[in-house]
Amino acid sequence: MLIELIVAFIATLAFAVVFNVPVRYLLPGALAGTIGWLIFRSLGGANTAVFVASLGIGLLAEGGARMFRVPVLVIAVPGIIPLVPGVGAYSTMLALIKGDFIGALTKGTETLFAAGAIAVGVALVTVPLRLVRKGGERHLRKIAHTCITSIDSPKR
Repeated sequence: MLIELIVAFIATLAFAVVFNVPVRYLLPGALAGTIGWLIFRSLGGANTAVFVASLGIGLLAEGGARMFRVPVLVIAVPGIIPLVPGVGAYSTMLALIKGDFIGALTKGTETLFAAGAIAVGVALVTVPLRLVRKGGERHLRKIAHTCITSIDSPKR
């Protein structure tokens, strides 16, 4: 388990470098990925574990974003990298190439569910907190009344 956590830390750190995350924010992103992997492995590695780990990464990203005053994505995007179902996508393509369409459909569905669990898990944390931070219901009403194009804007 310790080796997996070290590899998750290094992989998250490497992807953060590839995504041009500023150097001072590399460690928070890598720690978010490592803690997310720890949650994932502790819960058994199923799609439910991916969802709960994504919730954890979302919470860590929100907390880190407030602490370091950076956008949430600077920490969240590198943090979810260890959870991305790359093996599932590879297995799906391999099954398609071999002509095993039932296997490809099975693996592809599992991969899509894992990817969806990541997206929903992070969004379930970040979206409500962002609305609360921006002013809640007043912010939603303000957004609903904004002009979409310059044609709709009031003339001055």
